[in-house]
Amino acid sequence: MARHRHHLDRSLRRWGLAPRHQRQGDLPVNQAISDTRTSLPSHRPDENLPSVRPAGELARVTPPHAPKPSTDSALDPSLEVALGAPSLRNIALASVLTLTIGVGGLFGWAATTSLESAIMGTGSFVSEGRRKTITLLEAGILRQLAVKEGDGVQGGQVLLRLDVTQAEAAANQARALYVAGLARLARLTAEQANGRMLSAPSLASSTPLLEQGLAAAMATEQRLFAARWAAYDGAVAAAGRHAAQYGDQIRALGAQRTAASTRLDALRDELAGVNQLLAKGFATRTRALELRRNEAEALGNLGQYTAQEAQARELKAQAELEAENLQLTRQSEVARDLQEAQATTADAAERLRSAEDVLTRREVLAPEPGTVTDIRYFTPGSSIGAGQPILDLVPEGSSLVVEVRISPNDIEQVAVGQQVNVRLSAFRQREVPLMTGRLTYVSADRQTDPQGIAFFLARAVLDLVSKTEGKNSNTAIPPLWAGMPAEVFVLGEKRTVLDYLLRPLRDSMRRALRD
Repeated sequence: MARHRHHLDRSLRRWGLAPRHQRQGDLPVNQAISDTRTSLPSHRPDENLPSVRPAGELARVTPPHAPKPSTDSALDPSLEVALGAPSLRNIALASVLTLTIGVGGLFGWAATTSLESAIMGTGSFVSEGRRKTITLLEAGILRQLAVKEGDGVQGGQVLLRLDVTQAEAAANQARALYVAGLARLARLTAEQANGRMLSAPSLASSTPLLEQGLAAAMATEQRLFAARWAAYDGAVAAAGRHAAQYGDQIRALGAQRTAASTRLDALRDELAGVNQLLAKGFATRTRALELRRNEAEALGNLGQYTAQEAQARELKAQAELEAENLQLTRQSEVARDLQEAQATTADAAERLRSAEDVLTRREVLAPEPGTVTDIRYFTPGSSIGAGQPILDLVPEGSSLVVEVRISPNDIEQVAVGQQVNVRLSAFRQREVPLMTGRLTYVSADRQTDPQGIAFFLARAVLDLVSKTEGKNSNTAIPPLWAGMPAEVFVLGEKRTVLDYLLRPLRDSMRRALRD
């Protein structure tokens, strides 16, 4: 019996069925084991019992004074059933069932749980009215800076003054050319109409300087007008006198021609009578020859007077034509000068308008109410180039929007009207909640910053935020300022957890299956 009990203890310790509190005197357990030992039949020490793998779930404790288990001992299978030892098959089934339920539940949760996707971008608050940069159209010299950093200004208030020396000189020169052109146009117009009176033209925009300059120019043109008429009248009068002289010559030559013709007729009659008397012997031949000489002389005089009369008539016609040519020449010159004067006056008017415009811009005014910031020039006498920024003006009362940069890789998921969540980067997340809004603008093409980074520009308007107080209807929002950084989350479509896990795998497989 002692040998059987010894073998039973060794077998129990080997399979891990030894009671935990055997050394502490666990009497009920020890009594059960003792009763089991006494009920077992006797076996030989060398009999081989069926080998059973000990169960790992049971505590296996070997008392320090217990003998070392022997590998030769074995236990009857009925003892395993009697003690309730767990089966390896049951353990495996339980493990598989637990694993299946866990994995299935996880996949079910991943397939049914939806999460919102979001495109993240960094940006800042900007004024919806945009920040105004004050520049000069033409280069100038700073004479006085009328504001300082942070000043609030009203629309039309003077921001700075520029030196006016060059602008006034250009304006005076253009004004002199303009009024001179107007006076010349008035004179030429009167001459074209053959007018004998010159009146001053009316000014579209009358100023004391223009009136003074026009009066001086008109005095000069009045003297020229009178001198030109005097010269023209003198030339016409001279041509008329020449024509009259030639007319007198024509009349004198006509009288001489008539007298020569009458004398010629008389000589011819006398010669005819002498010839008759000479034939009868009552006249001498000498008388007849003398009359013939007189006839020839009278005939020559008649021809000479006729030629001189014709020449005088031609000279008279030339004198009359000269008088007419004086009128035509005058009208032609007036028309040419009038066209030139019109072009010169128009050019002078444009130059005067430009010069006066430059002169009016010597005082740079605020385009609208706002706050002055970022002044670049402070020293009087500083040269400011055309188009160079002088200072910036933040419009007053303009609402703030969030301007955010979107990566070109994410632009296909961004559109106007999408909801956004905005987080103020300058504050702690626990103190300031997320603000909601929507996209109102997405640039049509990508842009590039000076560092060469490409991006799409988008703007978002916050919901339920006061333009002046900067407070949400439900949660207090700290005051918002232009330039404040912000993180923007553009909300996209909802996706399941399983889609988040499988999409990278699908994308990789899609790229991997291509040549």
